[in-house]
Amino acid sequence: MRHIGEKIILVLCIVVFGIAAMNLVEIGKEYYDGQKEYEELKEYTEEEPNGQQDDPAESKAEEKTIDFAELRKINEDIVAWIQIPGIGVDYPVVQGDDNEYYLHHTFRKEANKAGSIFLDYRNRADFTEQRVIIYGHNMKDGSMFSNLKKYQDNAFRKESGTAYLYLPEKTLQLEIVACERVSMRDGVYAMEYNMTCEWSEEIILSTCSTSSDTRLILRCRVVEVKCLEFDN
Repeated sequence: MRHIGEKIILVLCIVVFGIAAMNLVEIGKEYYDGQKEYEELKEYTEEEPNGQQDDPAESKAEEKTIDFAELRKINEDIVAWIQIPGIGVDYPVVQGDDNEYYLHHTFRKEANKAGSIFLDYRNRADFTEQRVIIYGHNMKDGSMFSNLKKYQDNAFRKESGTAYLYLPEKTLQLEIVACERVSMRDGVYAMEYNMTCEWSEEIILSTCSTSSDTRLILRCRVVEVKCLEFDN
């Protein structure tokens, strides 16, 4: 009987190990598929360095152009493209009918744990409100908004604190002014008194934190608005 019990335990261990291995493979495949999709979408962007600057990454970012017309053919929910050169963020921004769908679906609307970078459904798609909120997952593979936490280091923020939001008709250059951990019920997520303005006064980038009831946010302010013309 003892040997039978040992065999049963061994079989159960093998089954559990097999299930765990399959889950890891599935998660790994989702990570790969998500990264591959977003890398392919960069084909619809073009970087044109202009002039001599101390920071080549920022030079290219300022001249980045986005083919919104082609991207809309893939997903009409696109509202912007976000780039943070200091941490490698370079993604389309979508807006759904709620804040749930794009937590679990990519830009091509494929079910995936990576989800999308998305604008709060309560915000205006043209970014003409005092505060707008953009969400993204804190992925373990370093993608999406996982590296926002690097801006907890003030020295890093001062050195690499520039971000860009490309809209169909203009580019917003952002300065990252603070990195904070806040409650998921913090007033920063309230929209009741969000007034319309020429462009956003505060842009919040939000991702998950180490605790289920807290979020990590970057507070950004618009420092320059550049009107652009796109062939769309």
